[in-house]
Amino acid sequence: MDKNFNEFCNFLFKNKFSANLIKSFKIYQSVLAEKNQKLNLVSKNSLDRIWSAHFLDSILICEEIDFSNKTVLDFGTGAGFPGIPLKILYPSMQIFLLESVGKRALFLRYLLEKLDLQKSEVLNIRLENLGYQFINFFDFVLVRAIKMKIIYYKKCFQLLKNNGIIILYKGKEFQDEVVKLKHLNPDIDIRIIKKRYPDIGMRNYVIVQKVTNYREKI
Repeated sequence: MDKNFNEFCNFLFKNKFSANLIKSFKIYQSVLAEKNQKLNLVSKNSLDRIWSAHFLDSILICEEIDFSNKTVLDFGTGAGFPGIPLKILYPSMQIFLLESVGKRALFLRYLLEKLDLQKSEVLNIRLENLGYQFINFFDFVLVRAIKMKIIYYKKCFQLLKNNGIIILYKGKEFQDEVVKLKHLNPDIDIRIIKKRYPDIGMRNYVIVQKVTNYREKI
């Protein structure tokens, strides 16, 4: 295996995750490689670097946040990132994979079956169309590949429990998101977690906590 695989394994061991989990990630890699040519889920270049570009990038945040027994929405999950890698690490987490494109949703259901992941559900729907049963429902909303709009933030805050958190996976540039959020509500609690890894580069996680009096503020 290449150095990216070794880096991924070292990260798991350093953070005291079981080596047995690597088997699930290898299944993930195999299924994605099998289906990607037809479905174009990720770029060929990133598929060749999957252990760092997708798997490790998805789970770096677990050094800061424990997702055990949490209810999580992965908004715009695509090929399952970051939701499925985190779910593999945290079996007790309940994950909802939100993907509006039908063929990708079918892929995700197939992948969940292959990985035998329980407490996992694919929602083939747009964010703004999620029903009342999800209001004040989630502990976390993950956003890795979606360009956020004000309407999306408003919906996410409706979906989150009080003090729930949106986690934005950002590169070097993240200040525009902070400005957008402060315009939405000056009292929103925002902090930045910075990570740097070889072959990933700089990753800024924008951690946005729902304020208890959110509805009164906007």
